[in-house]
Amino acid sequence: MVLKVKARYEGEVLKPLEAVDLKEGEEVELELKRGSLQDFHGKLQLEKELADEVIELELWD
Repeated sequence: MVLKVKARYEGEVLKPLEAVDLKEGEEVELELKRGSLQDFHGKLQLEKELADEVIELELWD
């Protein structure tokens, strides 16, 4: 089974951002990929006001 799920790293634990169909104690193999926002960080110069508006967009949630 292949399952692609976004997760957030908090308190030294990866937490899925959506429900996953796994049983308690089931082992899985992970392939980690940073989100595109981290890859893009520092590569575009914007005025602060525009950057703040982009950060507040709901699409990042």
